[in-house]
Amino acid sequence: MYCRQAAARPSITQPNYQTTVEAIDARVTNRPGSLATFSFDDIIGESERIRNAVTLGKRFACSRENVLLIGESGTGKELFAQSIHNLYCPEGPFIAVNCAATPRSLIESELFGYEAGSFTGAERGGRPGKIELANGGTLFLDEIGDMPLELQAVLLRVLEDKLVMRVGGRRYKQVNFRLITATNKNLEKMMQADLFREDLYFRLSVLPIELPPLRERADDTERLSKYFLNSYCKKAGWNVPEFSSEAMNIINKCKWPGNVRQLKNAVIYAVNTTQSDMIQPDDLPAFVLNNDTVGSAAGRLQEAVTVQTIKQMERLAIQNALYRTANDVARAAKMLDIGRATLYRKMKEYEINMKCNVR
Repeated sequence: MYCRQAAARPSITQPNYQTTVEAIDARVTNRPGSLATFSFDDIIGESERIRNAVTLGKRFACSRENVLLIGESGTGKELFAQSIHNLYCPEGPFIAVNCAATPRSLIESELFGYEAGSFTGAERGGRPGKIELANGGTLFLDEIGDMPLELQAVLLRVLEDKLVMRVGGRRYKQVNFRLITATNKNLEKMMQADLFREDLYFRLSVLPIELPPLRERADDTERLSKYFLNSYCKKAGWNVPEFSSEAMNIINKCKWPGNVRQLKNAVIYAVNTTQSDMIQPDDLPAFVLNNDTVGSAAGRLQEAVTVQTIKQMERLAIQNALYRTANDVARAAKMLDIGRATLYRKMKEYEINMKCNVR
């Protein structure tokens, strides 16, 4: 049991403005970016580095200190953030903000909220920011390295005082939240270049966790591939195909610059491309076959792959739709968003015979 000290954790104090934030956001967990559905049990992998990261995550979840998740894009930083939240305070809100995806002109009001009339287009009555909404729970700031330098000082003050003031406001409001940040950048180098505040970095990195890239988790690649394959087919209601040894060999040798997220997308592509119960190398996306770490056999295969014409792609789409619907022309036409007469005409044009095996 990791959180043996959970019972002794100080209770989160309630702010004195229940009639505002809590009344307005009583259903905060239904807002976009406020759901934490993952736990540590959902983290797939048995390699030493990922298990060490999970062990640290579970230990750090029992603390109130700030956690900094460091890792390349696609390594599962938000999955870790949600897991820490669900072990630390699952009853509270989980508010996620992507600092890189939020326009620079809006990130201040997004984080700190605003009062009525503070700028053109402001909602009547104002609006609480994500920091207010995270009260009693967890605030997850993803891509913290992209936060504008001028806002870093404001965030630092909030972390020190646990007080937040809305844009255009005149009074501070008390907040109490657990902060988790994540980055795929080297914040230490950014500090040296005066792009990131040193004092904020040390405030954020009290409990750092480094998430390994997939290329350093070679033993987990096959395990993750099969997990994504089974999970996707189960949701779609399809029989689960297998990976041929050649296809799995290529998958294992790929560098996966996009990490686990890229691997998942590749598996989904392969499932929707294959027309048999065995995923072959030519069912894999081109970026996997083009990977320079692939062996000579895959290289020879790639040399035979040519750019598909629109007609070739259309023919493949029709074959795939017929296969997925067990040769039900009406359902296949609906899947392709064309009429049945058009589908029959194209089947005749491309000489497609309905001999697909039913999955």
